[in-house]
Amino acid sequence: MNGIINLLKPPGMSSNGATVFLRKLLDEKRVGHAGTLDPGAAGVLVVLAGRSARLSEYLMNHSKRYVAEICFGVRTDTLDSYGKVLERRSCSVCQERLEAALPGFLGEIFQIPPAYSAVKIDGRPAYQLARKGVEVQKEARRVHIFGIQLLCQTDENRFLLEINCSKGTYIRTLLEDIAKSMGEIAHTSFLLRTASGSFEIDRAYTVDEIKEMAAREDFSFVQSPECALWELGEVRLPERYAFALQNGQKIAGNADMEHFRLYCGEKFYGIGVCENGVLRLRIPLY
Repeated sequence: MNGIINLLKPPGMSSNGATVFLRKLLDEKRVGHAGTLDPGAAGVLVVLAGRSARLSEYLMNHSKRYVAEICFGVRTDTLDSYGKVLERRSCSVCQERLEAALPGFLGEIFQIPPAYSAVKIDGRPAYQLARKGVEVQKEARRVHIFGIQLLCQTDENRFLLEINCSKGTYIRTLLEDIAKSMGEIAHTSFLLRTASGSFEIDRAYTVDEIKEMAAREDFSFVQSPECALWELGEVRLPERYAFALQNGQKIAGNADMEHFRLYCGEKFYGIGVCENGVLRLRIPLY
């Protein structure tokens, strides 16, 4: 099985758990994903099967979009509602005050990953060390917030935000930092990833839908890897070059693009590059 699954991950399932589920269902050893989603969060998880797993690093670079609820007045060790409450503080936050704080977090910012995260510390995920009570020094990381909008107030001191951001952005940290800038404490009480690159939540499949379709031997939920490469241009070679492509032989040619979708006749072969007048496959996907 070779392709991409736009999975609507439910809360309570880890990203690794999602890949294990699809590995068994598809009977495919090579299954990965294009960006970790917190176990307590729900939403779009782009899962890659077969040769498409080679696209993981490429797709991780795509931007992400989230809807998140910030809850003021409570701080937890995990920065979300699943953790231990560390502090409670009475407060009264209005929409106008929150809206005034948001522009300060647009553009390039630095954030320190939360203790409970998948960031590797000396080869081990930070959350493993945090569970053992080990405090570690984590370096600030540069991320980019393309857009942040207040959608509505959901309850007293609770607000729903929509965030467009670069890879590597921790929404839990972002919301805590917003609260700090206002002189308040807060945690993320709800998190939903609504898009990862071109993969949108309204076209994602739930775990139950995938199980039902697979039981009918309907695997249309597995999309061609081409669908993830919409922003790349294309180069088409005559069919006579198929043998050369498949065997890594040099093909003279020029392309004014750094990377492109490479076809031989009507068949899609993968991501190609052009170096010193030579075309070659960088990521074979056929």
